[in-house]
Amino acid sequence: METNKTYLAYEQSSKQGLEVYKAFEEETKRPMELTTELLMKLLDDNKDTEYGKKYDFANIHSIEDYQKKVPVVVYDDIAPYLERMMDGEKNILTSYRYDHFNETSGTVGVPKVVPMTDEQSDVFAKYNNLYMYGMMYDKLDHDWMKGRGFCTSSGTCRTLKSGLTVGEASAKMADYIKGGRDALDAMIRTLYTSPLEGLNPEDGIDTKYIHTRFALMEREVRGIVTGFYSVIVLFLRYIEDNYELLIHDIETGTISEDVNLPENVRESLLKKIEPMPERAAELREAFKDGTDTPWVKKVWPRFTYLCGAGGDGFEIYDKQLKEHYIGEGIKNIYSGVTASEGLWSVPAGINDFDSILAPCAAFVEFLPVEEGDDFSKCVTMDKLEEGKIYELIITNLSGFWRYRMSDAVMVTGFQNKTPKIQFMYRVNRTINLAEEKTTEKALQVAVEKTAGELGIDLADFTVYPNTDITPNRYDFLIEPRKEITSFDMDALRESIFKNLCETNPVYFDCYDDHWLDKPEVYFLQPQTSILYRDMMVYNGSSMNQLKPVRVIMNEKQRKFFFALRQE
Repeated sequence: METNKTYLAYEQSSKQGLEVYKAFEEETKRPMELTTELLMKLLDDNKDTEYGKKYDFANIHSIEDYQKKVPVVVYDDIAPYLERMMDGEKNILTSYRYDHFNETSGTVGVPKVVPMTDEQSDVFAKYNNLYMYGMMYDKLDHDWMKGRGFCTSSGTCRTLKSGLTVGEASAKMADYIKGGRDALDAMIRTLYTSPLEGLNPEDGIDTKYIHTRFALMEREVRGIVTGFYSVIVLFLRYIEDNYELLIHDIETGTISEDVNLPENVRESLLKKIEPMPERAAELREAFKDGTDTPWVKKVWPRFTYLCGAGGDGFEIYDKQLKEHYIGEGIKNIYSGVTASEGLWSVPAGINDFDSILAPCAAFVEFLPVEEGDDFSKCVTMDKLEEGKIYELIITNLSGFWRYRMSDAVMVTGFQNKTPKIQFMYRVNRTINLAEEKTTEKALQVAVEKTAGELGIDLADFTVYPNTDITPNRYDFLIEPRKEITSFDMDALRESIFKNLCETNPVYFDCYDDHWLDKPEVYFLQPQTSILYRDMMVYNGSSMNQLKPVRVIMNEKQRKFFFALRQE
C-alpha cells in the first residue's frame, strides 16, 4: 500500500475541504439571506420550464409568493413529469442539464427516480466530500490520512432508450474520468481498499466478499465509509461468519469456488491479488479467540473513524459496533440528513448526533408535525423552535418544488443563526391504527429498553401493524444476535407493552378504550435482517440506500419476516 501517495491524496482533498468547512461557518451567520437568494435564483433559472410556466415562477418575488402559488407535492404528483423526462423531454421540471437519474431503494412499492443535475451533483460533492474531509482534517489527528478507508458503497445503473441512465450516481464516475474504468480504479484505490469490481459491480453480484476481502488484505485501514451504520454491521458480521474462508483466500491468493462470481469478474480480481501468507498469519492471530470480543482493532490496529448515517435512529447499530466489534475510542462522523432527493444538513462535529442545516444546499420549509396536512403552517428556518419536531418540505436543485419528504427532524439548537437538527423518524412509517400515531422512534426506544431489561442481545427488530384481528395489535419481531432456545415470553410481552405505553401514552389510551390489543412478540432467526437486505440487493436495490425495516409496510415484507420467526 502506497502510504505516501494515499496521504498526499487525502491531504490535497482535505485542504480544499478545509476552505469549504471554514466558509460554512460564515454561512451559518446569515442563513435566511443565503437560502432566500438560492430560492430566487432557482425560480429565475427555471421560469421557462413547463412547471415554471404553470406556476408563474416569473412573478414570484418572495418566499410568501412562492408558498401561495406553488403547491406542496408528493412523488405521485410529479411522476408523470419524471416519466417524460426519462423519455428524453427537456425543460419540464428543470432547465438544468442532467443525463442521469438517482434511484431510491424502493423498499416500499416501485423505486423513485430523481434527476441528478450538474448543480445538484455539485452540492453533493461540496458537502458530502469536501466539507467532510475538511472537518476531519481540522478535528482529527492527521494519522487518519496515512491509511486507506474501507468503503462499503456499490453502485450500478442501466441505460434507457433515451440514452439517459438510472441507478447509482457512483456508477457514472468512469464516464467523467480520462482513461475510463482503469483510471477510476486506480484513483479510488488510492483512497479506499475496494477495487472497481466492488464499487461498480455487475448486476446480481454479492459485493460483500469483494469489499471485505480487499479490506482484510490491507493492515493500515483507518476507517469505514458507508451510507448507514446498519451497513457497517452487515459487513463486519460477514467477516465474522466467513473469516476462515477469507483468510485462506488471502494466504493463497485465490478466490474460493464457494464465492459466486461471474468468471470475467473472478479473472479481473485475480489479477489484482497475490498470495499474502504474512497478512494471513496476522489475521489468524487476530481471530484466534473468535469474535466474542471486539476484534476490529486487532485486524486494523490503527483504525480511527466511522463515517455514515448513524446516531439518533441508528442507536442499535452504534451499540453493536461499540460492544461487539470496535470498542471505545473510535471517532464517529455522523453524516447529515441526506437522501437521493438532495442534502439538507452537514455534520456538526465529531461524535455529535446533531447536524447543521445547509442554507446553500436547498431551500427547505418546515411543517410542524402536529399540523398534519395544513401546509399553510409551513415555516422557514428563522422561525424554528428548539425542541420541536418538523416535517421537511424541500425544494432541491433537481426540479423538485415544495416536495414532501416525509422525514421528521427535531431542532436541537443553533449554530450562530442556523438551526441544528437530528433526524427523528419517517412520517409515512408512523403506525396509526387507532389515532395513536406511534413513530419509529417510539418503537425503537420501547424495544431497546425491553432488551436492556431482559438481557436480550439485540441485533434488529421490525413491527407489523396487525389489522387481521380485532382489536388490532402490534406484532413485534425481535432479532437477537444469537439463537434463543428458551425465554419467558409472557415477561417479554409485558415489558414491550409497558415500555410502549411509556414512549407513547396515547397508545395506552387506545388500549384502555379497547381500540388496540396488547402487543404480540416473536423472535426472528439470527441474521434475518441481513437475509432481507441480500434479497433486496439481488432484486436490484442499492445496499447503501436500504434503511432498516422498522415498520412492515406491504405483504412481501410481511411474508418474508414472518416466515423467519423462531418457533
